[in-house]
Amino acid sequence: MGELDGKSDIDCSNKGITTLEGCPERVKGYFNCSGNKLTTLEGSPKKIKGDFNCSGNKLTSLEGSPEEVKGDFDCSANRLTSLAGCPAFIMGDFSCAGNQLTSLKEEIHANTETIIVGCPAIVEGDFNCSGNKLTSLEGAPLIVGGDFTCSDNQLTALDGAPKKVQGDFDCSCNKLALLVGGPDVIRGDFSCSANLLTSLKGGPRDVHGNFNCSGNQLTTLKGAPKQAGTFDCSGNQLTSLKGAPQGVASFNCSNNQLIALKWSPEKVKGDFDCASNQIETLDGAPKKVKGNFDCSGNQFVSLEGSLKKVGGDLICLKNTQSINEEQVRELINVNGNCLL
Repeated sequence: MGELDGKSDIDCSNKGITTLEGCPERVKGYFNCSGNKLTTLEGSPKKIKGDFNCSGNKLTSLEGSPEEVKGDFDCSANRLTSLAGCPAFIMGDFSCAGNQLTSLKEEIHANTETIIVGCPAIVEGDFNCSGNKLTSLEGAPLIVGGDFTCSDNQLTALDGAPKKVQGDFDCSCNKLALLVGGPDVIRGDFSCSANLLTSLKGGPRDVHGNFNCSGNQLTTLKGAPKQAGTFDCSGNQLTSLKGAPQGVASFNCSNNQLIALKWSPEKVKGDFDCASNQIETLDGAPKKVKGNFDCSGNQFVSLEGSLKKVGGDLICLKNTQSINEEQVRELINVNGNCLL
């Protein structure tokens, strides 16, 4: 380390080093010490104009980390139990994914004062705390300029999340029973898939991208936004589509317990998938689907109903009775193939 002057990038990754002692105090490029055997960041540069990457080490703490990083800060895949010591402001992305964090904040008692330390308060890029043991988002950054990812934790609530997310918000693969406390506005995609949700109440009302609530225990779609990109509510326990958004790019309600398509979206710009339900009629289906329409694995006797035009293929395999293609084309204008 003593031979490095910090006037350009420093890459000492995967060298088996155990200490950062001797590092220059300032680095004008990026600093990469990932994939080593570091147990402490003591000795690291104080100011870095580029990215700082200490991922894939044996760190249990960020004490001694740089005071200023003008690029990304990556401390993922370590053994961190606390984020104390990281900078308060990150100009790029911040990732603490794949550690052993149970909380994003820590209280330090000094004399009569209680100081809250932990996460950066502001992350101008993406924030990723996935793959930890978090039970709460309390202490999360107040402002995130990009994506916010907290998937694969043990979250039971979203309290502490920012109220507005400029990118995607991913809280999939947790133990959420409620969406209360999460963001109100999400400029990108929203995913709460693979949780324990029975309702979408309290969830974001303004999602500019896709909305994925698949793989939960939903019995209702009340609380869903009125508009969405691709809306995926597959793999739930829905018996009704009441509450579904009325305008979507694509819609997937497959693998539920639906007996009818009433309250389906009125406008579907892409595909519509209602396969593997218990539907007997197309009454309530959108009049026009611009992509493919898949109603396989249901209980149709005929395809009479409100659907009049399909821009792609019509797929209706594995139903209780076989359906004649000629009869289908008399009922529905199908531009693509009829797979029956």
